[in-house]
Amino acid sequence: MQVKILGVGNAPLMSVKVKTLDDAGLLNVSALARALGVHRSTFLSRVAKYGLEAAILHYTKEQKFKDLN
Repeated sequence: MQVKILGVGNAPLMSVKVKTLDDAGLLNVSALARALGVHRSTFLSRVAKYGLEAAILHYTKEQKFKDLN
């Protein structure tokens, strides 16, 4: 997964490739889990089992489904 930080006018400020949470010293895992509406430990378990990108996609889809109901 590639994380991009954009500035004013969507100008790229930084781009980082992240494969695992070990590579992601840039990410605040607790804040990410809160934003996805899941407990940190549950999120980390999912990341360990399926990978970071798959875990994020899973919980964003789950959130969209909850929003529809």
